[in-house]
Parts: sequence; C-alpha cells; structure tokens
Amino acid sequence: MEKPIVIYDDRCGMCRRSARMVRRFDWLRRLDDMGYSVAETRFPEVARGAVGEGLRVRYPDGGVAIGVDAVRAISIRTPLGAPFAWLLYLPGLHALGALGYAQIAKRRNPEGAACPLPGRYAARGSVYETT
Repeated sequence: MEKPIVIYDDRCGMCRRSARMVRRFDWLRRLDDMGYSVAETRFPEVARGAVGEGLRVRYPDGGVAIGVDAVRAISIRTPLGAPFAWLLYLPGLHALGALGYAQIAKRRNPEGAACPLPGRYAARGSVYETT
C-alpha cells in the first residue's frame, strides 16, 4: 500500500533537517519523503503555487495538504505527534497554527527559491553558506 509522501524543499538546509527529524519520529514508518526537485516532475499536483506555501504531503489518492495542514498530516501519523495534531483540528488553534506557519513561510525567497538560512545553519560549501 502506498504511503503519504512528505515533500520538502531539498535545496533548503532547514527543510532537509526537518525531513530528517520527521524520519526519526516516524517509528511506525507510515510516511515516505521526497525532495521537491524530484516530486514536482513525478507528481504535478504538488507543484508550487504561491511563494511560501511550504511543506506538502501527497496522499495516495493524489490529494495534497500544504503548510499547517501538512504538519498536521505528518504529526497525526507519528506516535509523539498524534496527541498534538488533534489540537490542529480545532478551528481557533488551526488558525493560530496557520499564522505561525505563515511566519516561517515568510522566510522563503521570492520566485519559489529555497528559503534563506542564517549562516549558523548553512552547510559548509553550499550555496546557503554566509561569510
């Protein structure tokens, strides 16, 4: 059976680190993951829309969750995240989660480029390294 796929920006150090964290918390192996550069050609439905929409989860039926809804979809499938994910189904808390996610998403560059990363998070020798 196909699993939901977490699609992250594989050009972004912070996003790659977040994907590794999801893998560590996915003890039951309920999720797969894929970098955006591969996923956008394989699954056209995950292509970027508005800049900064962020993280995506593609479901086996072709549906896509974006942003805080993707965070909820990931969390609900992990043992430690499930108790907190249920809170994001509450309208007021979902709205607060969306606002928080929007603050993170604002850090993304225009034109859908990878998100900027402070120098301390940059990989040595990468395009994200600051001097």
